Amino acid sequence: MVGVMVGVMAGVIYGAMFVVVFGVAGTTAGGVMNDVMNDVMASVIGVLIGVLIGVAFGVTFGVTFGVIILRLDAILLAFISILLQPSKRRTITLQRVSPIPIWNLRRQLAQQLKEDWQKGLDNCEGLLRYSLQFAPVITAIRETLQNTTDDRLLSSVANWCSMPLYDWNVVYFQSAGLKATIKKSFLDGPVSHRSPPRSEAATLRYNTPVKAACAGFWLLHQGELAEAADGFAVVRHLPHGEELYANGRVLAAASQCQTLEQIAAWQMPPSPQDKLLRPQVRAAFARLAEVAKDIAVVLHARSTRQRSSALNRASGKLHFFSAESVDCPTPERPQLEKIASRWLEIILASASAVGSLDVRETVASPYIVGAPVPAARLIGRYDILAQIEAAWAKPGQRDSLVIFGHRRMGKTSIARNVAHLCQLGDDTRLAFLNLQAVDWTEGLRDLCHAIAFALWEADPNGLAEPAPEDYEQHPLAALRRLLARLEQAAPPRRYILILDEYELLEEKLPDAVAGDRTALLRGLTQQHTWLALGLVGLHSLKERSASLREAIFGWRPIPVGLMDRDALADLLQIEDDAFPLEYDLEAIDRAHALTGGQPFLGQLLGDSLVQRFNQQLKQRLEPPAPTFTTADVDAVVEDSRFYVNGHVYFNGIWAQAGEAPPGQQTLLKLLAPHGDGLDPAILCEQSGLDPAAFTDALDALARHDVVNCHNGRCRYSVEMMRRWVADYSTLSHSII
Repeated sequence: MVGVMVGVMAGVIYGAMFVVVFGVAGTTAGGVMNDVMNDVMASVIGVLIGVLIGVAFGVTFGVTFGVIILRLDAILLAFISILLQPSKRRTITLQRVSPIPIWNLRRQLAQQLKEDWQKGLDNCEGLLRYSLQFAPVITAIRETLQNTTDDRLLSSVANWCSMPLYDWNVVYFQSAGLKATIKKSFLDGPVSHRSPPRSEAATLRYNTPVKAACAGFWLLHQGELAEAADGFAVVRHLPHGEELYANGRVLAAASQCQTLEQIAAWQMPPSPQDKLLRPQVRAAFARLAEVAKDIAVVLHARSTRQRSSALNRASGKLHFFSAESVDCPTPERPQLEKIASRWLEIILASASAVGSLDVRETVASPYIVGAPVPAARLIGRYDILAQIEAAWAKPGQRDSLVIFGHRRMGKTSIARNVAHLCQLGDDTRLAFLNLQAVDWTEGLRDLCHAIAFALWEADPNGLAEPAPEDYEQHPLAALRRLLARLEQAAPPRRYILILDEYELLEEKLPDAVAGDRTALLRGLTQQHTWLALGLVGLHSLKERSASLREAIFGWRPIPVGLMDRDALADLLQIEDDAFPLEYDLEAIDRAHALTGGQPFLGQLLGDSLVQRFNQQLKQRLEPPAPTFTTADVDAVVEDSRFYVNGHVYFNGIWAQAGEAPPGQQTLLKLLAPHGDGLDPAILCEQSGLDPAAFTDALDALARHDVVNCHNGRCRYSVEMMRRWVADYSTLSHSII
């Protein structure tokens, strides 16, 4: 009602102003239309029309401006409330519909912000959401920030911008001019916004730290990332300023990536020495950096398998990026999510080209044929290493082991790399002695000195180097004195002594010293709890002499047998950027069917495939496919040179089959023509052996992984061995 009264008053005043103009105009018009009417009547009618038009226009304009725009009625009631309630709570309730600033509200807000920044911001947010009192809010925040010390300025602005702001224009107007914007908005028409809209009349300014910081966060919110970095560049000298500047630049660089090459080249900013202002943003950068690293593998790896795996990792990380970044603050989080989404689109669009790869240079073979395999290339034997670690990593007295398996199974490679691949403890020293390297001229004396030297070599800082002459007269006594000194050494150590080719203990030491041999083994394992022994060889304990079995009775046996399909796949498929070749699944299956998982033959097969690839590369105009297939595997295995190169394995197995028990070679010859194997009864009948001899010979071949019998059929465990016996065994001496 008050607003209407004010509007009517303003209308009457405006109506009086229009009386003269419209009255005179009406008089003239009346005189023209009716010549008969006298001048006095025409003047009265003209004045009445002018008054009516003026009053109507004045009332309409006054009510609109006073009631709808300025809400003078609310201001009048609020002014009365100010006098009655200094807290202004009721005043704000009454005048929230008017943009006219409430008297003294700015000072009260500024005082709240000064006393408690976060609580004051919450009050400001409430005013922005439920009133048109934007001007006092903007001004109060600006005054508070201007009075904030440099060491707290950026953290205060950052905390504010991390809130779920109702109106980001309030941040904008900390840098841009508010008065010019308000003036232009009134000239353009009635106010319909919680805050005045941005206009060209007010531009961002960077002439103070407050304006520059707020401009930087506003531009981040708008997605103008390069410009945001320019804003933060002004405050680099302030605490956390360098961090915000670096974040802005890195965000801008990430948003500009359009290709895989640009993604791979993207780098996260260096970590500052001070505590991070936005640690969640830095964590999100780290996730993007992992994606960039994977894309670098996609671009530079020579293996299609590695490229595909890296591509899958990158796309997976980007797919879950938003879920893992929920704690990231605004305004960075929406921009990071847009970047992740864009990167994912680029990666998925390039996925079809990742599998294409040409190799036009000769490839160095990574396979090791014959020599012990280093730790980095010892693949597929994790189960055996786990058994060894379980026996030797426990506290207290350790178990002694017998590691056995037939020829070329990788026993020596496993034994040599125990120290590298098993966690045995910092107090453990591992001594390795290949008995083939022992002189054996003096028998037991050479053996005892070699053992002493291996123990000294494992920890040369503990004792003086053993002298050969000390072991000439009484080698066992000299060795016992060495063990006693090791036991008294400080700090205390635990030793593991591995003897490779342990069968030489029987072969090289005559039966006359069998008792000394037994005493040696017992002394090493029973008198010294800090010492464990590992014997590595071809045979299990059941196949050794009674004296040796008695000495090491109760030692834990660990067989080293054929590899399963997955282990052979790991052996063949080298995970190395320098190796660009790979195998399809059918080729892996074929390789396992032919080699039976024999590691030496697996290495030989892989090496032969690489050599064949290099030969084709030189002979053909177009490079061969970098993925090996079953046809490639069959072509290598059907070449007689493969069996010549593998003669060490084939002849070794054949020679071992010629040992006791007799009849093993006979069975191998009978089985060779039958790829699907033979019934055991038929094999026994054809062998001409009596049942007991047949069983002993077949059991020996089975223990050595040469033959296996399942489901009523006896067949070769290694198909390549069957082919060698069938085609090359009688010619082996002439071929080699």
